[in-house]
Amino acid sequence: MSEDISHSHKQKLLFVVNEAGEFVELRRVALAAKSRGYEIHFLFVQPGYINLRRDRAFCRLNGFKDYFPGKKLNLSLRVQAYRKKAELLEDGYLPHSLQDRRKVSSGVVRVAALGISLLLYYPYAIADRFRRLWGRAKEYSDANKVKPFRYSKLLFLRLQPDIIVFGQEFPGSVNTLLTKLANRDGVSTLIVPFAVGTTKEMVESLVDKADYEVDQNLLNRMAAFLFPHWVNYYSGKRLLRLPGKTVMLLEALGLAPEHPWLPNNSHVTRIAVESREMECYYRKMRFPEEQLRLTGSAYDDVLVYKKASSQECKKALFRRLSAEHHEIETGGMQHQHDVNKSRLWDSDKPLLVCAWPTDQYGSRYIPMEFGSYELLCNAWAKALSLIVRLTDFNVIIRPHPVTDPAFLATILQPHGLHDRVTDIDTLELVPVCDLFVACVSSTLRWAIACGIPAVNYDCYDYGYTDFDSAKGVSTVKKYVDFELVLQRLTEDAGAYAEAKRNQEECASEWGLHDGRSTERILNLIQELTQCNSV
Repeated sequence: MSEDISHSHKQKLLFVVNEAGEFVELRRVALAAKSRGYEIHFLFVQPGYINLRRDRAFCRLNGFKDYFPGKKLNLSLRVQAYRKKAELLEDGYLPHSLQDRRKVSSGVVRVAALGISLLLYYPYAIADRFRRLWGRAKEYSDANKVKPFRYSKLLFLRLQPDIIVFGQEFPGSVNTLLTKLANRDGVSTLIVPFAVGTTKEMVESLVDKADYEVDQNLLNRMAAFLFPHWVNYYSGKRLLRLPGKTVMLLEALGLAPEHPWLPNNSHVTRIAVESREMECYYRKMRFPEEQLRLTGSAYDDVLVYKKASSQECKKALFRRLSAEHHEIETGGMQHQHDVNKSRLWDSDKPLLVCAWPTDQYGSRYIPMEFGSYELLCNAWAKALSLIVRLTDFNVIIRPHPVTDPAFLATILQPHGLHDRVTDIDTLELVPVCDLFVACVSSTLRWAIACGIPAVNYDCYDYGYTDFDSAKGVSTVKKYVDFELVLQRLTEDAGAYAEAKRNQEECASEWGLHDGRSTERILNLIQELTQCNSV
């Protein structure tokens, strides 16, 4: 069924989502913008976006329009888009070629273009054919990669948004194309960062993958020679940010960033900087001053409110958790519940919240402490079950949105933790907890901003130093240290008090605590949309 894009007098905001984590943050801004009268549109860029059904349901529930590659745009809009050009063609008597001032390419140019196309296309077409034979068509399909770009450009032309809001920028993304189109048409663009991103994160994710090594093949070496800004050095290797063929394609299309190894390096109008800590980082990375605006993040205001009334919020949280566990009817089957369920949650006891780690074994090709994700999960469950049995801490487990609930249940059941899982937003859990546990997650910055001690178990050995300046975060790389630091912070009152003191000292650098961050973001959006009309 075709989607109808209405052209109203309301200013249109287009939010672009590449991955699930972005939507969580951008939806907060979208809800606030709706309350100010903006018309909200969401574009889910990636084919096979993992939370498409759920996030589209959220959009419909809140009156947002949503789009994704494969969803048809209303044909009447095509008519409307072409009508402006048709008006200049004397009711069909005048051919458009007489109005088009672009010069027809000379024969030499056409032949050269054909030769280059054949030279570049056919080797990869043949390679793609072989990949299809080996059953890897989806992963390598060129059509699958091009489709989001075509769709996004078409949507931009049809929708004509007043501003485009991204959660991030990275080389080869549709965001770059949309930013280029927006700059051409005088439309403002804004990045509202959803995560902490650094160059370290990039080199760690690519150093063990041969396709990104410069010396791997001729195309990579050629790309490195022609475009040296795509090259970086790490762990004794010379790396490209993207494979050589992609680098050359992006450069040829004018979609290449100036600094490919810098997160959020882009020609967007503004970046809504989420904290003073990140402002220092952007300045260190030499981002243009005029591109940066310290606003705070929408989650700041939630943290401030929840933290100010943490006891009341904690009691409300436990009532909600108890209600979840007393839902007994599902498909005509009755679940058996422990009579002591209500005793799981005691609001007078301290609370440990664990952001359950995602499966990253498919993207890490270095030796791990645990041989599989299943073994890793069992280790986490064992550590948390010890906290439940040996300390006074309540324990709540919040799985990542991409975690398979059935798999997690099989892991937690033997450890007696299956009834401690919730899908309540992590942002609601962090401000009311006393100890936060995660694996190199951006959610750690929420605990820091709230002055709450945290444990960062780097179980995938990324070696990030993002949170080193926050002395209330205990970062460990080995499981034995993970167990020890959990034991120390839950049993030793002095050690916990010191960690809390350290965290509170730097909390103001990791968030803005005046409760006006969302307002600042909306004011920035208003400022940018007003600039469009000048």
